Amino acid sequence: MRVKKFTGKTMQEAVESLRCEYGADAIILHTVSKRRWLWGRVGPKRYEVVGAIDQSSNPPLPATKTRPERQEVAASVASQPETLRFDPSMSEAVQRLYGRLVRRDIPKDLVQGLLRDVLARLPKQDWNDEAAIWTRLCGLVAERVVTVDPWEFSGEQRIVVLIGPTGVGKTTTIAKIAANFSLIGAKNVGLITIDTYRIAAVEQLKTYAEIIGIPVQVAYSPKELKDALGRMQDRDLVLIDTAGRSHNNYLQISELKNYLAGIKAEIHLVISATTKPQDIDEIVKAFGQVSVDRVIITKLDETTTYGVILQTCERTRAPLSFVTTGQGVPEDIDVATNDKIARLILGEAEI
Repeated sequence: MRVKKFTGKTMQEAVESLRCEYGADAIILHTVSKRRWLWGRVGPKRYEVVGAIDQSSNPPLPATKTRPERQEVAASVASQPETLRFDPSMSEAVQRLYGRLVRRDIPKDLVQGLLRDVLARLPKQDWNDEAAIWTRLCGLVAERVVTVDPWEFSGEQRIVVLIGPTGVGKTTTIAKIAANFSLIGAKNVGLITIDTYRIAAVEQLKTYAEIIGIPVQVAYSPKELKDALGRMQDRDLVLIDTAGRSHNNYLQISELKNYLAGIKAEIHLVISATTKPQDIDEIVKAFGQVSVDRVIITKLDETTTYGVILQTCERTRAPLSFVTTGQGVPEDIDVATNDKIARLILGEAEI
C-alpha cells in the first residue's frame, strides 16, 4: 500500500490531487485543516488529505483515521513477548509498563527512574493499578519535558545558532524559523552561514533568503563571523547556520567552539527524531563542549516512536523550543508544548 499526503487551498483541491495521482480507487485515511504560518497561529488555511492506494489485487481497505504504518507498528509492539523486566519484586502492572516504555525507545535507565518516581508518589496499595500508574506517569513525563515559547522582542537583538550532527535538517529549520518571524511576525531577520564545507548548503540558504526577502552573509572564519554580525546590528533576529559535525570528530567540535567564542548567542542543539537512542548520549557529550541552551527535534514525521525527545531533554538539561514535522517551508514547524510532546513520547498522540 502506498500512502501519501496531499495539500490544497481547499479540501476539494487536496482531494482532487489525491484522485489525480492515485485514481478513483484511492482511499482517504485522514483529513485536516490548519493555518500555514507562525506555527499554526496565523496565516491562510491549507487543507491536507492523507490518501492511500492498494497496489495489490486485493480490494482496498476501508478508510480509517489511523495510519497503516502506525497500525503495523502497534501490532508489532503488541506481539512482542514480555521479555523486558524491571525489578522482580515489583508488581506485574509495573513490569508491563516497563516493557511498554522501553519499546517506545526510552532508555532503560530513564524508564526505571520514571517508574520509581511514580511509585514514590503513589500509595503502595496502588502499585498494581496499571491505570493509576499510567496516569501519574503521563503527568511526570510532561513535567520532565520542559518547553519554551518563541522569543519576545523588546528592543534587544536575538542571535540564535543551530548546531548538530550532519543530516538533521538545520538549514531547512532555519529557513522555517526565518520565514515565520519575517513574513508573519514582521521582524527584521538576518541569516549567516558558517557551513562552508558544502557549496550546496550555502546556495540553499541563499535561495531561502531571496525568497523570504532577507539578507544573508557567509563567514569563512571566526573573524568573518564577527564582522557579519556587525553588519547585522539592525536585525531583530540573526540566525546562524553551522556545518553538520560528527559527534565522533572532536576536532570539528572544537572548531565550532572556536567560531562561537566571544559571541553572545543562544545555542540550539538540533537532533533528528530518527537518531538511534544509543547515539544520543554520545552526541550530547560531544556537543556539550558548546554550551547548549535549547533543543530542537526534527523529522517527527519520519518515525513512530519518540523516546529520543525525552532522552535528549534529560541528557542536555535544556528546554525544547521547536519540533519539525516535514519538509514544508515555512509550515512544518511547531512550537513545542510539554503536554503534546509527553503524549507523543508515550504513544498517546500522533503528529
